[in-house]
Amino acid sequence: MKTSHAFFLTSLLLFVAVPILASNGMNMIGFGVESVGMGGADLALTDNPCSMNINPAGIAQPENALFEFGLSPMSPSLTHTDAMGNNREDQLQRYPIPFIGYTHPLRRVTLGIGLFVQGGMGAEYRDLSTPFSVMANSGRLPVGFFDGDVIPAGDDTQTRIAHAKLTPTVAWRVHPKMTMGVTLNVSQVQADMKLLPETSVMADLDQSGVTGDTPGDAFFGIHMRDASATGYGLKFGAQFKHGPLSLAGAYSTKTDLDLEDGTLTMNMTSIGLGKVNYDATMSNFAWPQQAGLGMAYQVSPRVQLAGDLDWIDWANAIEKVTIELSNPDVPVAPASRQIALPMNWENQWVWALGAAVTPAPDWVVRMGYNHGDSPVPAATLRPLFPAIAEDHFTAGFGVTKKDWTYGLALEYVLENTLTNNSNGPTNLFGPGSQETLSQFVAHFQVRRTLNVRTR
Repeated sequence: MKTSHAFFLTSLLLFVAVPILASNGMNMIGFGVESVGMGGADLALTDNPCSMNINPAGIAQPENALFEFGLSPMSPSLTHTDAMGNNREDQLQRYPIPFIGYTHPLRRVTLGIGLFVQGGMGAEYRDLSTPFSVMANSGRLPVGFFDGDVIPAGDDTQTRIAHAKLTPTVAWRVHPKMTMGVTLNVSQVQADMKLLPETSVMADLDQSGVTGDTPGDAFFGIHMRDASATGYGLKFGAQFKHGPLSLAGAYSTKTDLDLEDGTLTMNMTSIGLGKVNYDATMSNFAWPQQAGLGMAYQVSPRVQLAGDLDWIDWANAIEKVTIELSNPDVPVAPASRQIALPMNWENQWVWALGAAVTPAPDWVVRMGYNHGDSPVPAATLRPLFPAIAEDHFTAGFGVTKKDWTYGLALEYVLENTLTNNSNGPTNLFGPGSQETLSQFVAHFQVRRTLNVRTR
């Protein structure tokens, strides 16, 4: 999209598309303090502007217009270790994650619009020992083996993938007990990546006696930046309430996100070309389809329990990402190149449980638990894509004062470690390469009930 309205949308979305580390794969576990406080057990309960990104049927529940704003500072702890002696902590700078939403009832129809950070992934490790620096310092190679190559003592890896969504939504009160809704997801994704950008090698790495006789004899470090994509999808939802029981379901379509307009710098110094800039696109990348069912039960006037089960189709979204290069700025450089990143992510089942207690009319206290096995297979684990969070504990509260509601939710991700023991091109840091993740997130929210009522 290269029209003026697309430029405006891109600029608006990138304002909130900050690098984050999500929790159910690349997804956040919930949106808003009610959702997160319940551990993401929200499909049957959501009844505010965050419903646009959870279950759009929920915006048809309130009788008044609502305006909502939230902010979520994030404190992840990521560590990479391997047999080369690396033990590094993530250095990626992260920012508070915002969202904003507004819903407006019109008799049996409610309209809404929101801007949400859907999720993402990112990590940055600096000054890593590489297989090339380890070989160069081993003292076992012939003199001149790495002549002409550029092998720093340490080099960097980095990824930044951020996904923000604009969510125009319409919902209907089909029946006093039933609401339905649909959201148009207008997604904007931006991606940057570094993989040993200061390293450039052309040597007889396979020890065949001939330099350059196989692709494995060459390694050119890369730095891709500013690749972006706009994609479209739909989210459908329904809620049914009967006495103390609430049932709900939601489905999101797959969003294809082929990134374009990026620049990739490839370090070809070892073959005399220096650092070559290419135009870069990234294909076979998508946000997955997702389906979920939820239930809530009002045990007593002061106690409510909820549970959700979600299926996320990562296997058909993150399989084999491909970076295509063209238009080098050095005329004698190869005119085009292709970099394949096998990912082979697995489908994910996520289940969430939550409880809400109302100790006083204006106060609600929440707690929850969320679990989803990591979709990242050990055999394709890299420090670039450490989406390995599994277990989340949450707690929070909300207080209402006249037309204002304030809330806080705290989310703690238990430490999880995954080890790649494969020995091949997908594991640059060798067998035993290991990623460890834990995370703490604070979610703040304020909601204003507006004096607009049409029912």
